[in-house]
Amino acid sequence: MWNLKGIEINKLYKVKHFVEKTSYCEVYSANEIATSSMVNLSIYKKSEIANDDLDDDGNLREIQFLEIGIDAFPKLKTFGDFKHENIDYSYIATEFIVGESVSDRIKRLGPLDEYDTVKIALKLCEVAEKLHSRSKPVLINGLSADNIIIDMSQSEEQIKFRNLINMRLMSDNFKYNYIDGLSINQVAPEVFENNFSPKSDQFNIGALVYQIHTGSFPLFSDESINLKHPDAKDRFLEFRNDAYSLSNNISTELRSVIQKSLSKDPNERYDSITELSRYLNKERIIEGGETLDNSNTEFNIGENKSEPLVKRGNGFADIAGMDELKNTLKSKIIEVIKRPEHFKKYGVTIPNGMLLYGPPGCGKTFISEKFCEEAGFNFFLVKTSDVTSTYKSGGEQKIGQLFKDAANNAPTVICFDEVDGIMPKRQSGESSQHKNSEVNEYLSQINKCSERGIFVIATTNKPDMIDTAILRTGRLEVHVYVPPPGNIARKKIFELYLKNRYADNNIDYDKLASITNNYVASDIEFIINSASHTAAIKETPISMDIILDVIKEFKPSLNEEKLKEYEAARKTFENNDKSDNNSRTPIGFRRN
Repeated sequence: MWNLKGIEINKLYKVKHFVEKTSYCEVYSANEIATSSMVNLSIYKKSEIANDDLDDDGNLREIQFLEIGIDAFPKLKTFGDFKHENIDYSYIATEFIVGESVSDRIKRLGPLDEYDTVKIALKLCEVAEKLHSRSKPVLINGLSADNIIIDMSQSEEQIKFRNLINMRLMSDNFKYNYIDGLSINQVAPEVFENNFSPKSDQFNIGALVYQIHTGSFPLFSDESINLKHPDAKDRFLEFRNDAYSLSNNISTELRSVIQKSLSKDPNERYDSITELSRYLNKERIIEGGETLDNSNTEFNIGENKSEPLVKRGNGFADIAGMDELKNTLKSKIIEVIKRPEHFKKYGVTIPNGMLLYGPPGCGKTFISEKFCEEAGFNFFLVKTSDVTSTYKSGGEQKIGQLFKDAANNAPTVICFDEVDGIMPKRQSGESSQHKNSEVNEYLSQINKCSERGIFVIATTNKPDMIDTAILRTGRLEVHVYVPPPGNIARKKIFELYLKNRYADNNIDYDKLASITNNYVASDIEFIINSASHTAAIKETPISMDIILDVIKEFKPSLNEEKLKEYEAARKTFENNDKSDNNSRTPIGFRRN
């Protein structure tokens, strides 16, 4: 460690805390003197910077890629040089990210489940696609789990990338021994012939997917070889013809994707990062205007029945509190769907679908995912953004294909996230005809879809914006209000988020629950993430005082006025349900 804590850099920043040391720089947190805001500083000893890491102007090459402004890259603040104790340094200042690296999360919690792994992989693919498609294409040339940051400053975790030291223009003369911070297991075989391309980036992504999901590198067990080692190439070539050693604890679909992306021959990998992304994104049946259709793989959904696309979680056990809601969903829906013949003998109708509505941040989409895990069903998630890009033309046909594929993989749950954007109220006028036609097709497909082994879940923060026809019997007949968690649920959420973290033993969970009335689950997650980061910087356990300090500075997402609007919507739904001739029973749970 270079002991830079407390120094001022060019009257711009005051270094606060050492964060970590990499193979090529040290990372610190610092205060921006003019604004008192926090920044991240990557500091390099100039004498140790390799010439290939500098551009023609003598600046670190990473700077030009940060200036591209991709949302997954930290925002560049400033960069420059400084001298301390007669040693010359270079620095890059970027926005302060509250979070942890994927590598640190794996150390703390173990390998990530398939859902979170694929989420990170899709972000990697998205960034790679943007870089490859630039007028002057850019290659990643090697990311490690240390370079991937889980940003916990928002209500939903975001993926960011840091220390882009290996990134280069495709036209640059880059060599394998220039690569920093990577294990030999994470680079493609052709890299050792100094052949870098989008296909070698694809290999890197496949290796990362495997590492994140299993906690180890693919290919072979010798993880000690470093790219800087003089005989690294020869030692790698010794193994390159051996069969890959891939864990069996991976779903068939994900295993197939990893194997293809790690093919030794670049021509046997996916044709593009876009294609890799589409096979990773198995939950979205339709993508980019066409169906995922390759009869040579397990992904030919709609013709060959695939293995269950179920997330590898613990079902309702992962939901803190909400016991009344979970018990109701089990008894009134899951048991009926799982044992249809038994309930048919009693004349019990198989439910067709349900609407989860209520304030944002209360876990509606999370509940739908855990519902599928609890039931053991296939799970197809459709988001507003997916539909916007997919259904520009020929929408009715593609909606029909979605339900056809779901039926062929039954029992299946289709979850429409933010359904108000997918099935809004139909409007009059020529400009609305296209959207109205799509809503009509959804209504037709959802009608009695339970007879085809399909259960539909729709989530929304705006129940008043949904076309009311979708809420009728035979469609989404079960209406579930998901309010902010009550006192008991908040206590359990705090306990859940602090579980397995380096925290004091005297955390008063009852007090935390009592002072966070109307805080939603995402608010509590942010509070704990912020407290965890503060404690990590101070190098102390997460304490009650640190958590209370965060709560004092944090305002809940919901105010009383907004909450009253949702309660009014709930009463409207319940009154409508009571007047329904079919005597539908709305589902909710009391706030305790």
